[in-house]
Amino acid sequence: MFSPYAWLHRLGSLSTPTLVAVISFFAQLYFFVPVMTPYLQGKGLSLAQIAGMQTVLMVTQLVMEMPTGVLADLLGHRRSYQIALVLAVSGEIITLLSNTYPQFLAGQVVAGTGFAFASGSVDVLVYESLPEGDRTGAMQRAKGRIGAAMQLASVFAYSVGAWITRELTMERMRLTLELDVVGVGMSVLLGLMLRDPIRHIVAERPGTLGLVRTGLATLRRNATLRRLMMISIVTNAFVAHLLVFYQEYFRETGVAPVWLGLGLSLGSVVAFFTQLHAWRLPARLGNRRGLLIATGSPGVLYLLMAANSHPALAVALFVAQWGVVQLALPLFSGLFNEHLESNARATSLSLINGIVTIYIGVGGVALGWIAEISLPLMFAILGGVILVGTMLVRPEGAEGRPFSG
Repeated sequence: MFSPYAWLHRLGSLSTPTLVAVISFFAQLYFFVPVMTPYLQGKGLSLAQIAGMQTVLMVTQLVMEMPTGVLADLLGHRRSYQIALVLAVSGEIITLLSNTYPQFLAGQVVAGTGFAFASGSVDVLVYESLPEGDRTGAMQRAKGRIGAAMQLASVFAYSVGAWITRELTMERMRLTLELDVVGVGMSVLLGLMLRDPIRHIVAERPGTLGLVRTGLATLRRNATLRRLMMISIVTNAFVAHLLVFYQEYFRETGVAPVWLGLGLSLGSVVAFFTQLHAWRLPARLGNRRGLLIATGSPGVLYLLMAANSHPALAVALFVAQWGVVQLALPLFSGLFNEHLESNARATSLSLINGIVTIYIGVGGVALGWIAEISLPLMFAILGGVILVGTMLVRPEGAEGRPFSG
């Protein structure tokens, strides 16, 4: 006889990377994103206040990176990820119930803390669950599948959200926010099925200061890890800022408004395939060449975007760019974890993420200032910085030798 709970047993039997991919799909169901700005304006917020909310989100994540990384290593990465999911849905509930600017800011603080909890714990949970052997390659494949699941969720959520808000009323926009709560809430329930890796259950956990010292010592001693971190900084494509700039880019090139949502959905389709198959780059070309292509390609596309003024080509370039900027994420994830101490892995990742976030925060302000003067100039500068960084800072081994390939 068929049991109505059979699907729960099947989900519980999935491998950790596969289950995390399923959870990530639901955690990425943000139907509200395409109409966030008009909804908040309808609540009486100005554009400056809405931009301030994004700043608060980023600052909160930066401030909480190290404390949440230490907590992840102390409490366990499964539990830390579950806390991240609870905070994510809590942030959406606060936003749904908010009517004043301080209330909306509180939602950003809660969500930013959740992002900080997830930034290191997800990678460690997946990496530690992988069998011994080529864990770097396996991690790149696993992160690619997780990223692909998130992009697939974005395609679905943005498309449904666009259909619901075809009439831009407050009631319809609020409905998309309610769906956010349902979707992310499902990820919380699925997160309860996660299991700690056996090697992590039996491991002795060091104290708080020991975790911080280990993370700092790893960065100080490991030249390859420091170089990888430097590459991730100087070739950063500012993905979150692209989500803002592309809308003005479409407006300046004369793209029809309908393509704001449709273009992002198509870009997410491309990103689904790029993340799913990103691991093939180092598998076929070696880590060094694969990383060079993954980090340098966004620079080329930014330069093309700077030179373009045709609406159809603007859409095509953005769709391609939204897919290409996702290529390097799984590659860095596998390479970073390869060089980290297992007993302080989340702390070390949070330390690296914090340093990268500082660069993104400062650089994002500078890019915004330049974009106010000239959006093509901003794209040209960003593309140039990425390409120069790709050529000057190349991945090397611990003794200064290039990675294989």
